[in-house]
Amino acid sequence: MLQLLDKIKILNKYQKKISDLSSEERFNMFKICGVNHYEVTHSSILTELLSNNSSHNFGNKFFIAFLKTLKKENLLSEDYQFSLEDIKVIPEFSIGELGRIDILIKNSYQCIIIENKIYAKDRLEQLKRYETYAKNKFTDYKLFYLTLYGDEASEDSAQDSNYSTISYSYTIINWLERCVEISAKSPVIRETLIQYINHLKFLTNNTSLSKMNNEIIELLSQNDNIEATFTIGERLNDVKNHLINKVFLPQLNDLCEELNLINDSDEYDRVNTSWAGFRIINPNWNFFKIALEFEARGLRNSIIGVTYINPDNRKDEILEILKGRFKDKNKNWVWNDFPKYNSWNKDAMIAIQNGEMKNIFKTEIENILSKTKDLEM
Repeated sequence: MLQLLDKIKILNKYQKKISDLSSEERFNMFKICGVNHYEVTHSSILTELLSNNSSHNFGNKFFIAFLKTLKKENLLSEDYQFSLEDIKVIPEFSIGELGRIDILIKNSYQCIIIENKIYAKDRLEQLKRYETYAKNKFTDYKLFYLTLYGDEASEDSAQDSNYSTISYSYTIINWLERCVEISAKSPVIRETLIQYINHLKFLTNNTSLSKMNNEIIELLSQNDNIEATFTIGERLNDVKNHLINKVFLPQLNDLCEELNLINDSDEYDRVNTSWAGFRIINPNWNFFKIALEFEARGLRNSIIGVTYINPDNRKDEILEILKGRFKDKNKNWVWNDFPKYNSWNKDAMIAIQNGEMKNIFKTEIENILSKTKDLEM
């Protein structure tokens, strides 16, 4: 087990470095704007890049790079030529009763049809209908089925049609990386392409962090490690309780002593207890106490505020004033969301170990004392 922990520790160090390096990748305007599973949005982006009269001002260079990418993947023959004369790239092209093509690239006698599927289901005879249209209108056609990972179309959709699969995870990303090289001297276009590539890597679980997580999963799943993995998993709640009872409660005692308060919190199984939390008594208060509680079992949804010491010994006129000074309230409580660590998971346990949690508690308690200093509590 010690060898396993040592290996995971090494991987976690690399994961932290990768996480720090990829912070810019995590800021992504495509992700922020919700460009995730909407095929229409992705089709519009791809159409704009493939079009020769697009605002990117690179003419047919991106489209030619797309054809070269398909040739590299043996999806087009090396001698395949697509005439650039009168070329048009059209998203959501209606073909009447036969449906609507996601991306149609055409000239006077050739066409390339791209059916773009991310999470939507295939429709009955969809690819077959598109092939029928292409055969009737063009002397030369290519039909591509684009998914995140290059999946095959369903039998209901394909119906023996002649199509090839392409993927965002490989085909599109490889093509876009070539487009980045082409646009190297145009920073706005180049950086936009890089952001879109990073977004596609996020969608296809192809980031450096995802690969590192997969390495950890592979390590934990090895025959020699399975027993140790489950033993550790079964003890995680015990570890959390130990850190709270043996590390954090002494810190809370020190903090309360520093602030002339009393820590009224005992050791117990907080992880598996509903409405678990911590209680702090102010010797100068007769009706209220400071409390942190977890609204959900498992140390989830933490809130911090003021509640009655004894609900039968009330001071409702003071409670009414307090309701205007805190975010939420009920007949016995006023509270705010606990900052940063809403649920006490791994990061919260690390914060207990390094003393950060104690500092957060100090700030929150001092804020509560400041909000209530003019009241007879």
